[in-house]
Amino acid sequence: MSDIAAPKRTRNSASFADVIVFIVAFVLFLFGLYLFGAAFSSPEGTEFWVFWGGLLASSFAFLVPIVYRWARDSRR
Repeated sequence: MSDIAAPKRTRNSASFADVIVFIVAFVLFLFGLYLFGAAFSSPEGTEFWVFWGGLLASSFAFLVPIVYRWARDSRR
């Protein structure tokens, strides 16, 4: 058997910006869920737009951390 030594992992800690991005994304996701529910009690003719607003807000909640990590990537 070969004795393969795995490289030692560095301890990753979240920076202040990481925490802010997480909070913004989480609030945006919860706002999207709120809009999903609000679409059912919104005035006549606006249900579609409120629901789509919730869909877009939830989608952007997933997009924000991805773009943040891409912009912060140190491998370039």
